[in-house]
Amino acid sequence: MSTKHIFDNPEGLVDKTLRGAIAVNPALRLYKPHKVIYDSTHSNSKVAIMAGGGAGHEPGQAGLIGKGMLAAAISGDVFASPSAAQICTGIDLANTDKGVIFIINNYTGDQLHFGLAAEKARSALAISGNKTSGGVECVTVADDVAVGRAKGGLVGRRGLGMNPFSCKVLGAAAERGLSVKEIKKLGDTLIDNSVTIGTSLDHCHVPGRSKDPKEWGALPQEACEIGMGIHNEPGFKRLDKTPPPDKLIAEMLDYMLNQNDKDRAYLPFSAGDAPVLFINNLGGISQLELFAALDETIAQLGKTYDLHPARVYCNAYMTSLNAPGFGITLVKHREVTKACGVDLLDLLDDPTDAYAWTGVTRGWPSNPRDREAEEKEAEQRLAEVQKKGGAVSMLEADAKEKADGPSNADPEQTKKAIWSMCQAAIDAEPSITRHDTIVGDGDCGTGLATFAKAIQQGLDSGNVDLKVAASTVMSIGTIASDVYGGTSGAIYELFLAGLAQAFTSMPRQPATIKEWSSASSQALKSLFTFTPARPGMRTLIDALEPFVVELEKSQDLSKAVAAAKEGMEKTKRLDAKLGRSVYQGEGNEEMKQTPDPGAEGIAEVVAGLLKGLGGK
Repeated sequence: MSTKHIFDNPEGLVDKTLRGAIAVNPALRLYKPHKVIYDSTHSNSKVAIMAGGGAGHEPGQAGLIGKGMLAAAISGDVFASPSAAQICTGIDLANTDKGVIFIINNYTGDQLHFGLAAEKARSALAISGNKTSGGVECVTVADDVAVGRAKGGLVGRRGLGMNPFSCKVLGAAAERGLSVKEIKKLGDTLIDNSVTIGTSLDHCHVPGRSKDPKEWGALPQEACEIGMGIHNEPGFKRLDKTPPPDKLIAEMLDYMLNQNDKDRAYLPFSAGDAPVLFINNLGGISQLELFAALDETIAQLGKTYDLHPARVYCNAYMTSLNAPGFGITLVKHREVTKACGVDLLDLLDDPTDAYAWTGVTRGWPSNPRDREAEEKEAEQRLAEVQKKGGAVSMLEADAKEKADGPSNADPEQTKKAIWSMCQAAIDAEPSITRHDTIVGDGDCGTGLATFAKAIQQGLDSGNVDLKVAASTVMSIGTIASDVYGGTSGAIYELFLAGLAQAFTSMPRQPATIKEWSSASSQALKSLFTFTPARPGMRTLIDALEPFVVELEKSQDLSKAVAAAKEGMEKTKRLDAKLGRSVYQGEGNEEMKQTPDPGAEGIAEVVAGLLKGLGGK
């Protein structure tokens, strides 16, 4: 795998990519501050289909915006989900009077951030009293068969090739005028009747990362992995020598279609089912080889399983940067048609001008486009929506103005403590990044450090309120929404939201450790309603939960910090049950010596708090 890049520095790369993406379709607009692309021509008389995820999957969702597909898409940084704040801005920029459907990959960060945005959107609808909206619903894409039921556990199947496929189907349904309820049923039924598996000859290389093969997880020259995801996570099975193409594809199809494999027999196919076949290039397979793989797949489906595709799609729809791999997806279209009363093949055949599905053929102006004017158009549009009131993207700001409850006894000491917490996170970034490179995708440390630096900037600029406790944590939560994506960002933001909510119900008096411990306990309980993560699952909860429990029990910050550190150390001996570490292959000895990066971040942050308050 090549580690060479035209843009070897990742700084600003995602923004440039999004500006390039809108250049090929004159109907698209970009709101750069929150990485939102929307179709300026989407009709308010139709349900808005929206999707998003980390960058690195291009053309991805940005290429699927247009008539008959998505109304808007939101991008995070490379392989990191966009924040809830970004998604809320996307809702406001798209025409959503008839309701919204989110298409969400089954990755924890995507689920949490889009779920939080959906809740905020419902709250905004309630506040505005809009009775004509079809509401907000989510369709979770979970089509991977590589990770079976036993290994998947609480995580479930990953979202792979069915994401862009769902964008086409649900977008066509919206264009036909189907309601939110009807499209939600169609989407869920579609996922239930689909299976996908991926394979790759190597992992991709992320611009800006180390070029040492051991650092970025390069496979040996002759090896390949079956069960690859789209975030560079390891496959569930490594083959030391890549088999011939026909053998490799035969094994992939066996995982999808073998009804004797009870762990992975998610969907029964019968001879004559005539499924839809969808081949997705992960980014680094040449078209020469990709179409050869398609030909071999079709041949084996017919010869071995008596399955003859009714529709065939083959292209790079959702990539993993430059990973030299591909995924195979099969869909039982007749079952979807029968259950939903709308012909799935007709929906696939409906026209669209989304450039990653077909060429754009409408709307080109006679004069060159004015990019600056278009960017101002997005800013003006958002400002108008926010001025009317009830804007989802302004929910935190509106709530912050009305914050009540205990005050911070010593604002300067509060500022010092927060600064120390942030500095601890920044100082720990190299260690957390190194550990996350081993067990995850390498962005945990940099994400936390970026969040910490933004908080310090907020302290310097006065954007972090230091007088009222609830307002303090709301200020920090707003910063999290703006800069901290991924799973950890959602967890931090949800915990901070719970803290603020707890404080607002307390009497007006100086906050002591008693109030902080009680609010933290309530925030943890609230957090647990959004995530299945619990102690023992090798997540940041393994450090957060013992910290909160000990703080409430002893009212002693030193003991609580020690409990967090002990919880973090225990993660070295735990098998992952949530997060991307679940998808690690068996026998990863290095992982067994590595603490969970998220738990490490929590332990470092609370240690910084103790230091900032004069403890040791």
